[in-house]
Amino acid sequence: MRLRGAFSLMGLLLGCAASTPSRPSASAPLPEPAAESPVRPPPEAPTARELAELPRRQVAAPGDAFTGEVEAAEAPTFQTREDALVLSVPLGTRSPMTCFVYAEPLEAGGALHRLMALAARRTRVRSARITDVRLLAGAPAVFAELTYRSDTPGGESAGQVKMMVHVDERVPLVCTHDEPGYAASFARIAGGLAGSLKGAGGEAPRPPRYTEFHVMRVREAPVGFEWRVVRDAAGSGRLTQVVTSLFFPRAVWELTAQDTVSTELSDKDGVLVARDDARAINGELDLRMSLEQVKGREYHYEGRVQGKDVSGAFTAPAALASAPGMTRALREWLEGKGPDALTLQLYSPELNPVAPVAQVLRRGKGEGGREVEAELGGGSATLVLDANGAVERLVMPLGENLRMVRERVSATGVP
Repeated sequence: MRLRGAFSLMGLLLGCAASTPSRPSASAPLPEPAAESPVRPPPEAPTARELAELPRRQVAAPGDAFTGEVEAAEAPTFQTREDALVLSVPLGTRSPMTCFVYAEPLEAGGALHRLMALAARRTRVRSARITDVRLLAGAPAVFAELTYRSDTPGGESAGQVKMMVHVDERVPLVCTHDEPGYAASFARIAGGLAGSLKGAGGEAPRPPRYTEFHVMRVREAPVGFEWRVVRDAAGSGRLTQVVTSLFFPRAVWELTAQDTVSTELSDKDGVLVARDDARAINGELDLRMSLEQVKGREYHYEGRVQGKDVSGAFTAPAALASAPGMTRALREWLEGKGPDALTLQLYSPELNPVAPVAQVLRRGKGEGGREVEAELGGGSATLVLDANGAVERLVMPLGENLRMVRERVSATGVP
């Protein structure tokens, strides 16, 4: 069952039953690096090798499930597996690029963690890192690299696996290339394929009211993304979905992946009506919570947190603010309305699944009056807002001389 989209809130909106998620889709089988026959790199700097642009060749899946194009030295070929279509793309090197197209949406963190875990079971992993995070064809793509050593009849062999996960809803894609070098070439070719794929049949979904995409970095290195999509709902309300994937280094050779999805419904005044949250660590679901407004400031919650069922009700000290409600409040605040300190009541089940939490906002001194100091759940961050009250940049201290910077790199529509 996929982590994203299987929420009870969707049933509430559509007037039909919807199941809650039991496991994220990233638990589906993923490709294994070809560690059983690792490539021995030639003497000349193998990791520096790159490819000139290759001819673009059309790709059409069996049954016309999807179409696209990809750079390839020869015609790509398909194989059908029970859980995915396997696309082999000859690059004119020793190993082809192998891509897997799944029928269910993927979570970026869980998918990449499973790939790296498979490699670690078969090789001696030397390093693992995220190399890039970007938006491709309106959906997040995460690129990663893993280097390893393995034993062969001729001695120890060095290996390098490049990976990409594209979390497009209609054509979820995982691509790998197990061969030293060609890192920039892989990013170009896999990214070009992901950007070109189009699902067959059916009408394209209605464009959302607003989308924004943020990249998170620590010491300039990418560590994750936040993807926000806002749609119109009945009664001038809003339906907001936020998808976040984060990668925390446990060691030079190992990353911990966290995927979270929140979906919330708010009314015309920005007050929270209902919300669903799910979080997976390394592809394993460890939090699932649903919240629904009963009346006014009264809310009912239920779900499961770290293996324990929880349910109950609370009365918030003030109206719970949704994401659009917070944006509206910040926009009015920028216009000089309200005190120097503003307190909003939020529901954040990762901080407290059984009660609301208070977020305190104070005017900062930088960025021409658009800077805000925020406190939530014992943590603090500095926000820089745009003219609409949406967050352009967030800086969060992680420890002494270390901070995470979340920066908006794309925004379309009006919040």
